[in-house]
Amino acid sequence: MILGEGDLVIEDAGMVVRDGLIEELGPRETITPAPTRQTVSLAGRTVMPAIVNPHGHIGYWKGAGANSANFSERNILDHLRRLVYYGVSVFQSLGTDRDDTEIRVRDMQRRGELDNEVLATLYTAGSGIVAPTPGSSNGGPFFAVDAIHEATSPEDARRHVRALAAKDVDAVKLWLDDRHGTKARLRPDICRAIIDEAHTHGLKVAAHIYTVDDAKEAIRAGADILAHLPRTPEPDAELIELLITHDIAVFTSMSIQRPDGDAWLDDPALAELVPVEAITDLRARIRANAPQPLFDTTESYQRMESTLRTFFDAGVRVVFSADTGLLTQFPGFAEHRELEALAAAGVPPLTAIQSATQRSAALLGLTDRGVLKPGKRADFIVLDANPLVRMPHTRRIESVYLQGRPIDRRAIRDRVRKDAHA
Repeated sequence: MILGEGDLVIEDAGMVVRDGLIEELGPRETITPAPTRQTVSLAGRTVMPAIVNPHGHIGYWKGAGANSANFSERNILDHLRRLVYYGVSVFQSLGTDRDDTEIRVRDMQRRGELDNEVLATLYTAGSGIVAPTPGSSNGGPFFAVDAIHEATSPEDARRHVRALAAKDVDAVKLWLDDRHGTKARLRPDICRAIIDEAHTHGLKVAAHIYTVDDAKEAIRAGADILAHLPRTPEPDAELIELLITHDIAVFTSMSIQRPDGDAWLDDPALAELVPVEAITDLRARIRANAPQPLFDTTESYQRMESTLRTFFDAGVRVVFSADTGLLTQFPGFAEHRELEALAAAGVPPLTAIQSATQRSAALLGLTDRGVLKPGKRADFIVLDANPLVRMPHTRRIESVYLQGRPIDRRAIRDRVRKDAHA
């Protein structure tokens, strides 16, 4: 049993669950037997906490890619099914909501109106903020440039943040960088106004950045989260000091840029929910270099891996992020690709898993999940292979439990497949 806290692992573990919460947990011989309990044997299996992903984009992916035409409430619900099927219990969509659709789905969940469905829990930042680029589309994600607010002044930005706060969003997202000189940058005074207004309403701000200078600018403006690792140049001592002094969370967001070819498309776990034609389509586009990583090359990716190790070694608050829902990031499966990318970069497996469970849950303020210990929710994944031996084993899911009950993965699979051909 992988507990999600540092190096804590229990061999031959036992767990007692009551009313959805973990009541006892420890070596199996320490668990007091009780004849009235229902006993489930997971002998030979590995158990880890359910994954929490605080950075993705929901509702746009369909088939083999993301497109604005795909966005709908129905597609959001489809993604929440896919996520929970792969053991992702919580998902935060950052800044690409349209017409408050994500907010409506989230609110229906919180009111209990979707309790007849097994879904990942949705968090949302609503519509994010970017600079307008005269004569061109803005620097937001290619599939949602028209859904993002273009801030023209500090007061305009504050009005938008106040409107988001009135809708009780879970965070605020801004795009600061210039997309390699192709788009307008968010002005420093507007960036500061966004962050100041968000903090007035108790909201954290995630900043999309690219360079080390972008990262420093975001931190000095008061941002709480960097939505990506700085990708050029190597991080310097000043940046590391800023990150640690201000306790900035840095999202990993590795696998979306990983130049790992197309062999991963052959994983049987992917084919459980993704039609063969979609896999074939994406394979052809990968081989044609169509879903370009975000301006990155093999050299810059290696620099990202080095930066990741440097940040972990320095004690920077590095938090898991799969940037799900665009390019090659299939909802639900992308989270497992991200864990593999972290391990391939040299992050110890237990540390990688902790970043996707305890650290990500803590970032979202979730005190009841993210780790397996008494008093916490019994949200966990049962694997038929050990990810501490090989990280891709997290994809070998035998079952997923939410609040101590196994979800019906077959029913979800049947529903997703049916909807894919509707």
